[in-house]
Amino acid sequence: PGIICSFVILFFNDPPRGANEAAVLTTLNVLDNDNLESNLPQSNDLPVLQADQDHECMMDPENKENGVNITSDTINSNDERPSDEHKMSNISCGGTLDLLKTPGVVLIILQAAPGSLPFGFCATFLNDFLQQERGMTKEAATGVLVTFGAGNAIGVVIGGLLGRSYKKDVRLPPLFMGISLIIGCIPFYFLLNHVSEDANTAMTAAVTAISGTLVVVPVPLERAILTNVCLPRSRGRANALVSITDDLGKGLGPALVSLLITTFDRQTAFNISLIGWIIGGVLSLLIVPFVQSDEEKVQHQLRDNLDQATVMNAREA
Repeated sequence: PGIICSFVILFFNDPPRGANEAAVLTTLNVLDNDNLESNLPQSNDLPVLQADQDHECMMDPENKENGVNITSDTINSNDERPSDEHKMSNISCGGTLDLLKTPGVVLIILQAAPGSLPFGFCATFLNDFLQQERGMTKEAATGVLVTFGAGNAIGVVIGGLLGRSYKKDVRLPPLFMGISLIIGCIPFYFLLNHVSEDANTAMTAAVTAISGTLVVVPVPLERAILTNVCLPRSRGRANALVSITDDLGKGLGPALVSLLITTFDRQTAFNISLIGWIIGGVLSLLIVPFVQSDEEKVQHQLRDNLDQATVMNAREA
């Protein structure tokens, strides 16, 4: 399916994007005008303007009758481009440090690693564990993994729907994140310790699907929170940090479980790995008291930027 979707995308062209945002960014002198022009739709019907030696703009009679008066000074004032030093400052370590001053962002990054540890264990050891320790056949163990993956897909959809609660109260999404992760440990613990080859197939499928659904609900919610507690220019960096931490947790999961197996038996080691979801849930709940103030801070800074742009436009006028 992934390959098919990749080929389907080749037949679609993206529409021009970011025209409104680019106009504001240009006013704030943080966007190159060349990039702006490449993103805006082109038209051959626009009048061709030529500046004479007196810095006056020559235009066709129709535009002149409409009272349009553009001078070369106006054109030059809009042709200010950010220096290389300014561009480099946007990707400096200072921007990342400023991003990490936001408690909500730090907590989302921290909860990603422990919350991903059990996923690494599931992908590596669960199939073999169900066969060797719980006595399942290879087909039944594989069916459990497939059901868990189906639950993950359902959880992403439910998480997206729960994201609408952000409009009612910004504290609800992190609350849902924490509760779903912690509760999701219960059916998965039952799966590891009580489900065997003699268990009812429907019950096994239900327990697996419920667990898979609950532990993935936070994924879309954490992205929604990041979007609202980060400035637009920092959102990509914040999402990258979360993705790196998430992948780090998935990679360290099997290694950590392997170390635990050398100290304990496999059953105990796998049960201990579930603590990662509990830690991730607790960290998610800690976002609740900070998310509102973090969002208000971002909104206040955006309003200040727009006020500065308005003042600059007024001075130019």
